[in-house]
Amino acid sequence: MNSVLNFSQRFVVVKDISNELDTVLLNNAFKSLSFKPNIQNRISLEMDFFDRDYFVNTKHYLENECKDYLTQYMGLGPFITDLKITTSWGNITDPGQEHHDHAHPFSVVAGVIFLDNNPDNLNLHIEATQPEIPYFIPRIKSYIALKTILPEIGIKPEEHNNLQNHLVLFLGNSHHFVEKTSEDSKPRRTVSFNTFWKGLTGVKAEKLAQHTF
Repeated sequence: MNSVLNFSQRFVVVKDISNELDTVLLNNAFKSLSFKPNIQNRISLEMDFFDRDYFVNTKHYLENECKDYLTQYMGLGPFITDLKITTSWGNITDPGQEHHDHAHPFSVVAGVIFLDNNPDNLNLHIEATQPEIPYFIPRIKSYIALKTILPEIGIKPEEHNNLQNHLVLFLGNSHHFVEKTSEDSKPRRTVSFNTFWKGLTGVKAEKLAQHTF
């Protein structure tokens, strides 16, 4: 399944990577990770998962997908040179756990890859910005879950193995969380990554915007 979801102008890309990346290699590498407690689930000790030599092509593919996201859906093609993956790691949310509400403030585009056919993949909630309403409480934060928006646009997640081997991209400053899993669920395994600018960014006519990273 390949789809672009509009969370009130916070575009979320959901893409099937089954035929794009070596998912067996991804799973085997994930199994080699060691984990430590996070706030309400587990996170890998290793934060450079995609820096392994055998992931050179994988990393390049993901960086291109992030650049395409900014170019196609955010209209930034004329204003950027490139992106690079800065950190990448594994997550495990065990039965009865949850992934706390958070954002990736030092990431331009954030990504997550679902490794398993797990209904809890659909419990990812991503911030949906509401417009300012005159003379009302400003900046009301709300969330939309994948399990809610996908059926609304005619996609049945169960027909796509609950997004197993799917890549999800969104802006790094979008708050997101995964709701608490049931006690009889199976571990929810994902690989996440952050990105930052590479090369030049900004309006080319403004010299101060020509900043090199």
